Amino acid sequence: MQMASGRFVSKAASLSTAMALLVSAASAALAFREPVQQTGGATALGTARPRSTPVSNRMLLNRLSSLPFALKLAGQAENVTVAGDSLTVVAPAGSDLYAPADGPAKDTAPRVTFTPRGDFIFSARVARPESGKYEGGALIISASPHQWAKVLFERLTETTHAVSSSVASPVSDNSYHMRIPAGAPAVWLKIVRVGGSVMLYASEDGQRWEILRDFPLAASAAVEVGFVSQAPSGHHYAARFSDVHYQSTALKDYWQGM
Repeated sequence: MQMASGRFVSKAASLSTAMALLVSAASAALAFREPVQQTGGATALGTARPRSTPVSNRMLLNRLSSLPFALKLAGQAENVTVAGDSLTVVAPAGSDLYAPADGPAKDTAPRVTFTPRGDFIFSARVARPESGKYEGGALIISASPHQWAKVLFERLTETTHAVSSSVASPVSDNSYHMRIPAGAPAVWLKIVRVGGSVMLYASEDGQRWEILRDFPLAASAAVEVGFVSQAPSGHHYAARFSDVHYQSTALKDYWQGM
């Protein structure tokens, strides 16, 4: 906000400015509440908006068949498609979710999330990233914009992909867990919450799981859980998620996340 030094503003001018601000705020509120339009039986976003337009907390009209929750979109996105138990989120070039200690946090990766209750087991198959360095699809759990964790299937080089994870509170770390052959078509990722703990898992076949890390999160903390697409370098990237599973249940097998 700027003030003109040494100048007087009339009451009429002040009232006119205030009215203009109120009209602008009302229009913004209506746009914020507007649901994402659906096209051809799937939910799509971005066809009528500039590619760089931020989108925050917009509700998607369609749901995933395997999730008993409404979905909402946060972050920048070029396109989102929901159909059956599969989801595609197209991230713009340069989008990322990362909070380094020596620089500003970057929070531009589009996310499709839902709000679970209590303990849960949430997993999905994530398709292989194809071209850009560090591009990929991830599962995320977030308690606030500055407290989140993601488990990511990302491309490192032409011949190497990896499963990595980051936990932010508010600075994010970066851990590499599994090297995946470039020819592997997909990996399965999983987030489990039990009481005051969150566990992250990965699997190359969707059957045998490997626990990656276990970290605390207050049992009373409300969270958002869902999907992330990122494209830190190169062109935009379409992260494809399928075989989505959700169970509102307590954990029975710690090592397998089941």
